[in-house]
Amino acid sequence: MSISEWGSLGELIAAVATLVTLAYLALQVRQSNRSHQLSAIMRLSESSEAWLGQVVQDPDLLGVYRKALTEPETLSREEQARFELILLQLLRTAEGAWLQVEWGLIDSDYWSGFREVMRFLVGSRAGRRAFERNRRFLNPKFAAEVERVIGAEERGAG
Repeated sequence: MSISEWGSLGELIAAVATLVTLAYLALQVRQSNRSHQLSAIMRLSESSEAWLGQVVQDPDLLGVYRKALTEPETLSREEQARFELILLQLLRTAEGAWLQVEWGLIDSDYWSGFREVMRFLVGSRAGRRAFERNRRFLNPKFAAEVERVIGAEERGAG
């Protein structure tokens, strides 16, 4: 074999090695992205579970929650403040999910569960009042999405 042929063979081997390396890197990036998505979903699930846990495990808070959804006009100032704070906590978790969907980090199907919870909670009289009083603490685009979701409920679009 001549030096030219050896050089050509070397170039071919280098090209194949480059393709194999690029394929391996693409696989690694894909696996890393999937790992980040799963991690984000787990953090959101943990936040949601913590929210539910605090409402369920605290009889007083559960009472405030139920009263806010069934008889909001009977809430004391303290109860109204507690309800607003737990709703804001849930909205901040939902905002995190929404932002991650917007950025393409997690699948939009994950957001649908939060959307239904918002229709139920924020769509209630006490929920709307709490949302309006605290919307300034939320991303403006997310607040507009909440408005869209609860507005769709008003129009019967479910």
